[in-house]
Amino acid sequence: MGNIRYSVPEETDKGSFVGSIAKDLGLETRELMERGIRIVSRGRSQLFSLNPRSGSLVTAGRIDREELCAQSTPCVVSFNILMEDEMKLLPIEVEIIDINDNTPQFQLEELELKMSEITTPGTRIPLPLGQDLDVGINSLQSYQLSANPHFSLDVQQGPEGPQQPEMVLQRPLDREKDAVHYLVLTASDGGSPIHSGTLQIHVQVVDVNDNPPAFTKAEYHVSVPENVPLGTRLLKVNATDPDEGANGRVTYSFHKVDHSVVRKFQLDAYTGELSNKEPLDFEEYKVYPMEIQAQDGAGLMARAKVLVTVLDHHHHHH
Repeated sequence: MGNIRYSVPEETDKGSFVGSIAKDLGLETRELMERGIRIVSRGRSQLFSLNPRSGSLVTAGRIDREELCAQSTPCVVSFNILMEDEMKLLPIEVEIIDINDNTPQFQLEELELKMSEITTPGTRIPLPLGQDLDVGINSLQSYQLSANPHFSLDVQQGPEGPQQPEMVLQRPLDREKDAVHYLVLTASDGGSPIHSGTLQIHVQVVDVNDNPPAFTKAEYHVSVPENVPLGTRLLKVNATDPDEGANGRVTYSFHKVDHSVVRKFQLDAYTGELSNKEPLDFEEYKVYPMEIQAQDGAGLMARAKVLVTVLDHHHHHH
């Protein structure tokens, strides 16, 4: 007679029915006892037992397929039944059926990535793999990436299901618009119901000096009486630069300015404050024209005009 083969789902309660040994051996239930039929298990702690009252093979405890067989399929437990009166061994095989008792998981909870804002679209970033200890349809079946205009997901399909998930840059990054992108990668199995696990992904966009400084105005005007005290703060120019660190640090200097004009004024390189260091003379200049330059740490620059109009204080008496 051929092997007797049964199957039972993993994780069923102790004492769950596996198969009717008495019937399959063509015996009455009471004959099991009389003929001294028992299980001979090979070295392994016994997973099954005989219920002499019903003549059935039952589970002797909870069976965990993942612990027993890991990823190999099918998961089959073999043992023998000894018929003592005939000293005959009957081979029995029980296949342990996988149930979807494991969820796909990532080893990390969060993945931090840094990408330069000049990364070329089409660049691929390999992502961590999820792991699900179940097998077949109950194992990891698909990956999904949360919607983001900059990134899409590409997953190669292998014979065993999805292989390496990769994130593909779709369109250029811009640190000044978004310095960090938050995404979620989800791994799902094919069980019913589906179980899934997630990985948080933070992409930090690394700054490139791609913005020149910009003045808040193209021209700055101020009118001052010619007897204004020395060292008075006359006006403040201001240029902003959205880049990070030194790429966005602005310093100010005189650009095209007549020598006699430079002598009269002091420009603070860091604050953009313009003050007078010599008396202003209405007879010499009605308007002092200047051009001021703003430069960031990498040498990108912008310019603005400054006009200081001097009011003749003698005319105030009229």
